[in-house]
Amino acid sequence: MRPDTPAIDTRDELAATIAAYDETIDGDLGVFLGFPSGPDEFDVVCSHDETRVFQSASTVKLPVFYALYERYDADDRLDELDRPCPLSPENRVGGSGLLHLLNATPTVEDLARAMISVSDNAATNQLIDHLGMSAVNDAAARLGMDRTRLARKMMTTLEDTDFGEFDVHVPADEPTNATTPLDCARFFADLACETTLSAAAYERMRVPLAAQKDTSMVPRYLPYETDVAHKTGRLPTAALDTGFLSVPDRDRPLVFSVFIDGVGGTETDGARATSDTGADAADAIAEIGDAVFAWLR
Repeated sequence: MRPDTPAIDTRDELAATIAAYDETIDGDLGVFLGFPSGPDEFDVVCSHDETRVFQSASTVKLPVFYALYERYDADDRLDELDRPCPLSPENRVGGSGLLHLLNATPTVEDLARAMISVSDNAATNQLIDHLGMSAVNDAAARLGMDRTRLARKMMTTLEDTDFGEFDVHVPADEPTNATTPLDCARFFADLACETTLSAAAYERMRVPLAAQKDTSMVPRYLPYETDVAHKTGRLPTAALDTGFLSVPDRDRPLVFSVFIDGVGGTETDGARATSDTGADAADAIAEIGDAVFAWLR
């Protein structure tokens, strides 16, 4: 049911509405909203714990996505994204996505689009092998995603796999794969401002981001015609949504990151993390999305 969101006229009113969720949700809230003028230059609308490290869930697929297009764009090889890239047997993990169920040979760009639009885990793992985990983390650092870390493949803690350990340092008090609201906002600011790659690369990158199939969070209550490009992440104890939405009568989109983590447990708290309390977090993010749109109107 659509929330009964009151009129929100000012940034202070929007910030107060969002801050109220920090008092009521069972978990940790991180928010960043801003109009970008560069990859790290924003007219900040609202921020709350925007540099706090969260377990990334599937938002960690964003630096994999960027690293792929950065590599092919640098050598003017975007056409080579159409080359076949078979899935290795060990990468055919379950969870989100469906490529692991198909007897087909995807192209490199098929893998990228599946990784983003339907959050395909098998596609993600194949692209990690294709690029190298260190290359992904290096690309994230170049983009200013300083606290974002990819340290394991998808589903490695839930399935019997032969994945080896990766030489990536993980602080004892942080999740294995991690990011922050501001880091993800930098990714989408770069995309919106077309700062580091070619126009052709950004055009191809926008396709799966605009075709994101999980619309249960920020876009849930937005009008159908709203132009949104984003990536979600879900775990039993977390929900995350980050992207940008185009705003009528403005020459820049609004970049958003709304993360809720630690709902009913933690990444390693198996006893409390069995129920999908992340669904409650997704509901709260959808309500925040409605409040943001009420302010934009």
